[in-house]
Amino acid sequence: MMVQTLPHFRQTDYSYRLLLLCVVTALALIATSFRKREGRKVMPVAISFSLVLMAFVVDRLFTNKLAVHSYSMSWSANGVAPWGDVETDEKGEPPVVIYRRVNQGYCYDAIFSPELRARLTASNKPVITVQYNVFSDFGHERGYNVRAVDGLVFNHGYRPLRSGERYGGYVMNGSGSGDCQR
Repeated sequence: MMVQTLPHFRQTDYSYRLLLLCVVTALALIATSFRKREGRKVMPVAISFSLVLMAFVVDRLFTNKLAVHSYSMSWSANGVAPWGDVETDEKGEPPVVIYRRVNQGYCYDAIFSPELRARLTASNKPVITVQYNVFSDFGHERGYNVRAVDGLVFNHGYRPLRSGERYGGYVMNGSGSGDCQR
């Protein structure tokens, strides 16, 4: 899954637009205060510096926040899930599918990892603990990745620790809607 650094401007909320307005205003004040010699007064520079500082503080406090969510999930390593067969890799190997029931369907992630397959097959536990890293800006979820599956850590924040291609989503069984809010 690709995580975007900057959101699409039309899809942002007012907080992000206010932050952008503060930065642009600060830069405009700095540019105008240094354009003319007599305009180099302390007050415009102080205001500009304050606005830029406020923008950085808001950015650090409200963007790129990380939360770890844990779920008890079922798993399958044979290429079959409750909703049917799952997509295999280019060698024909099935992924390990971790899933949980949500409303009328399933939230799932499929991970291509021989190490994970061996670990889960050896443990033979029907239900495992899965942790997700959830990234948010201004309280809105921006993206996620799998942190750990049954104690096997894949990602520490954005930093991958183990290889393992993956895909995931929500599969509906019947009518209704589902949201895999991690």
